[in-house]
Amino acid sequence: MFVRTKRVNNGGTVYEYLQIVETKRVDGRPRQRVIASLGRLDELVASGNLDELIRSFMAHSKTLKLVGDYRTGDLAAQADRVWGPVLVFERIWQELGLPDVLRQLAKGRQLSFDFERAIFAIALQRILAPGSDRAGARWVETVFANGFDKLRLQHFYRALQILWRGKDRVELALFRRDRTLFNQKLDLVFFDTTSLYFEGRGPEGLAALGKSKDFRYDHTQVVLGVVMRRDGTPISCEVWPGNTADVTTLTTIADALKKRFNIEKVVVVCDRGMVSKKNLQHLEDHGYGYIVGVKMRRLIEVRDQVLRRSGRYRVVKDNLHTKEVLVDERRYVVCFNPEQAKKDAMDRDAIVASLRSKLAAGGVKRLVPNRGYRRFLRIAKETCSIDEQRIKDEALFDGRYVLRTNTEIPADEVALAYRNLIWIERHFRDLKTLLETRPIFHHLVKDNVKGHIFGCWLALYLVVTLRQRLEAIDAKVEWNDLIRDLGQIRAIEVTLEGQRFLMRTDLAGCAHVAFKAAGVKPPPLTQPLSAAAPAVAQV
Repeated sequence: MFVRTKRVNNGGTVYEYLQIVETKRVDGRPRQRVIASLGRLDELVASGNLDELIRSFMAHSKTLKLVGDYRTGDLAAQADRVWGPVLVFERIWQELGLPDVLRQLAKGRQLSFDFERAIFAIALQRILAPGSDRAGARWVETVFANGFDKLRLQHFYRALQILWRGKDRVELALFRRDRTLFNQKLDLVFFDTTSLYFEGRGPEGLAALGKSKDFRYDHTQVVLGVVMRRDGTPISCEVWPGNTADVTTLTTIADALKKRFNIEKVVVVCDRGMVSKKNLQHLEDHGYGYIVGVKMRRLIEVRDQVLRRSGRYRVVKDNLHTKEVLVDERRYVVCFNPEQAKKDAMDRDAIVASLRSKLAAGGVKRLVPNRGYRRFLRIAKETCSIDEQRIKDEALFDGRYVLRTNTEIPADEVALAYRNLIWIERHFRDLKTLLETRPIFHHLVKDNVKGHIFGCWLALYLVVTLRQRLEAIDAKVEWNDLIRDLGQIRAIEVTLEGQRFLMRTDLAGCAHVAFKAAGVKPPPLTQPLSAAAPAVAQV
C-alpha cells in the first residue's frame, strides 16, 4: 500500500491529486486498486490538512516517530519537562472547585502573580518534590503546567500568607462540596495531633519547646491537629504553639466543627492521648458523642473493674472480639485480639526468662535501670526478686485495649470505628514522610509557617482523593510506583522546519491507572505548541 500522485488535466490546467493505492496479485499479475482519494495536493498543503493526516498516521505506527530530516538538523528540542502528574492532579484540583475558591481569595488584592497557580504549584511540589519554597521556585521550571513559568520565589512567600488567612473559606468550600456529593450525613470524625519541628528559631509566639513526636526535643515546634471523615477525607486542620498539650486541643476542634461547619450531630473518634475528664465532660455538655481509647494501666476503674468483669466476647472478625461493660452508666467496650494476645504472652515469657537467668548470674545492678526488666522486679534495700504477682497481672492486658463511648452505637461498630483511626495515622505519615512537612524552614512570619502547613494539607487532600478513586476502580498499585511512572510522562518542546511542536512521551508502568482513576485521557502524542494546553478532556 502506498501514496500515489495522479495528474489530471482540466482545461489546460494540470492538477495533482493524492491517492492511497493498494497492490495485489490477480492471476499471477499485479493489479492496483485505489483505496481512497485524498484530494488536490495544493489544497491539502495550503490548509494544513496534509500535515494533520500524516501525524494521524504516524500516531498509529510502532516504528516511526516525528523526526523530520534529523540528519540535516531540521529537528531541535528546546525543553523537556514533567507533565504526567500535572494532568492527573490538575483534573482533581479543578473538580474540587479550588481554582474558583482561590481566585475569590485573591479578588480585590493587587497581586502581580496568579495566586491560584502559585497555590497549585505549592501543593503539587509537596507531592512530587518536597522541599523549601526556594527549592520550589527552581522546581516549577521543570514542570509543564499553565502559569508555572511566571512564578518566582517572592510569589510563594506572599501566597502562603494569603492562603492561611483564607483557610476557613477553603475548608468550608471543600466540606460543603464533599457533603453534597458523597456524604449527606456527617456522623463520625477522626481527630489526632502531631508535632512539626523547626530548623532554626521559628516565629515568636508559635514556635516553642514541647513534647516532640519526632523525638527532637532540642528543636522548637508547632502542634498540628487534623480532622478527617471516616473515609479519610480531611475536613480541617489547626496549628497551635509547640508547647500546647494534646488534651487541650480536642475541645477547641470540637467547638470549631459545630460553629464553622454547622454540624448537628457528630461523634468524635480519637486516641487515648486526647482523653481527660475535662475534655469528655465538655463534649457531653455540648452534645457531642465520642469514642475514645483509655489508658488501661493508669485508670483504676478500667484496670480493676472493666478488664476483670466476666462475660463472653462477641467475634467481629478473626482478630477482633468485643465485650461491652457498664460501670455506673459509663459505657466501655473491651476489644480483644487473640493473635496479639499470643504475641504479648510470648514476649513477656522471653523477658521473664532472661530476667531469671541474669538474676541467677548476679547482675542485679544492671537490671534495675532497664524499664522492660524493672516492671517485673520486686526491689528491696539489698535484694531483688521476681514479682510473680505482677507477671500474672500483666496477662490481663494481653491483646486487649479498652474504648469508652457515650453513644448508643453497637459495640461492634464502636470497635470498627476506632480501628479506622489507622486512616489518620496513615495520612500523618503522608504529611511527615511522603510530603516531608518537617522540618519547617520558615522562621519569622507566623502566617508563612501556617500557610506552609496548610499547603501540605491541600496536598494531602489531593493525595487522599486520588487514592479513593484508585480504590473505587479496584486498582492495586503502589503509591511510589504510581508517582514515579507519572513523572516519566514528559512534555518535550521541539522545533521542526521552523514550526514548534509539543510531544508527549508514552505512558509506562501503572501511569494509565492514574489517568483512569482521575477521569482523564492523555493528550495527543504530538500537537502544535500554540494549541497545547496541560488540561485534557474527560474520559
